[in-house]
Amino acid sequence: MNAAASENRMLAFELGTTLFALPISGVVEVAESARVAPVPMLPRASFGVVNHHGDALPVVFGGAVLAFSGASAPTRLLVLAGDVDDPDRYGLPVDRILGLVAGEAALARSANPIAERRRHEGRVLNVLDPRRLLACAQALVEESMSGDRPQGEAK
Repeated sequence: MNAAASENRMLAFELGTTLFALPISGVVEVAESARVAPVPMLPRASFGVVNHHGDALPVVFGGAVLAFSGASAPTRLLVLAGDVDDPDRYGLPVDRILGLVAGEAALARSANPIAERRRHEGRVLNVLDPRRLLACAQALVEESMSGDRPQGEAK
């Protein structure tokens, strides 16, 4: 696939019953879901870490940074970064991968990682800005570490 074609494609996935998509340029890998170990001082319901190719990969659960409906039962782990060469990577457990969808990426204009909402096959597709998603995850970790929120409380 050439660079121009990949810029107009996104990976669609579900969290609960909510449909999301990320530009494929921000998805480094789709891996099998792994056991997430808790991180001391961080809320278990929001954060953890997995062994990913011998390295510790920070994981942020969708409920901590995204609004979605329905219970979550992750089967896959998206390994995300601002771009493929970015060393700051993190995992996002997702319930189901739906495949690639056509469409251009969108940039978030606020702190919310949902850049825009589009109609897709009769559903609402929440298009995510991967850099904003990473920034939200990092901000939540910093808030949790500073003690600004009670332990275990998710946003």
